[in-house]
Amino acid sequence: MRKVLFTCLVAAVVAAPAQANDGGGKGRALKITGSIVRMSDTAVAVENKLGDAVLTCAVPERLAEKASAFKVGDQVRMFCVRYRGRRAQLLKLQRVDERGKVAKPAEKQHAAGPIAELGAGAIVVQSAEGRLACRVPEEKQAKLAGLKVGDKVKIVCADGVLAGLERYEPVEKPAGEEVRLYGAIAALSRSSVTVQGEAGSLTCSVPAGWAEKLATRFAVGDRVKMMCRGTELTYLEKI
Repeated sequence: MRKVLFTCLVAAVVAAPAQANDGGGKGRALKITGSIVRMSDTAVAVENKLGDAVLTCAVPERLAEKASAFKVGDQVRMFCVRYRGRRAQLLKLQRVDERGKVAKPAEKQHAAGPIAELGAGAIVVQSAEGRLACRVPEEKQAKLAGLKVGDKVKIVCADGVLAGLERYEPVEKPAGEEVRLYGAIAALSRSSVTVQGEAGSLTCSVPAGWAEKLATRFAVGDRVKMMCRGTELTYLEKI
């Protein structure tokens, strides 16, 4: 009789946490390691390595972008929570290696330059460092709208998946040799600046975006360091 009572007592103690997790405000924690067998914008299903269990979890909106970096066949560890009367919800999805250990997150890769190749599901950008190819998931393909081969863009990829894209126009440096002169400002207008130094005088044109700054910060007589490329001002600093 004592043995039966002891067994019942142990069973009650073990079952208590599960009952508490299923009810009230707490949820029941779920975890599985294996391969993704189904994937959509709203749910992900993972089958364990033995092939005898599948866990399907709903993908909350706040994790939708992160989940989009995974695909069917990826080896992962998935953490979910299930509340009474509700579907299990995804909490975390991690890549794992063949031994089931969590893989280190890949560093993000950046590239800026013209588009070398462009398709519905991929983009390749040619930068000064080389080519960077990224897979473009369906939910991000709208970012490719209006783009064509040759357009200049900046892209960011994580685990080979496009994480960010923006158009850009590189700043073209004025042609010509760079000249540097130390001296005093002899003449100053919104379109040009002349500096008189020991080696002589130098007049450079003022870029359109600099006119206001020069008018408020500099005056004739100020001693400055001036740099120009060709005939265009590239640098001006008081000394």
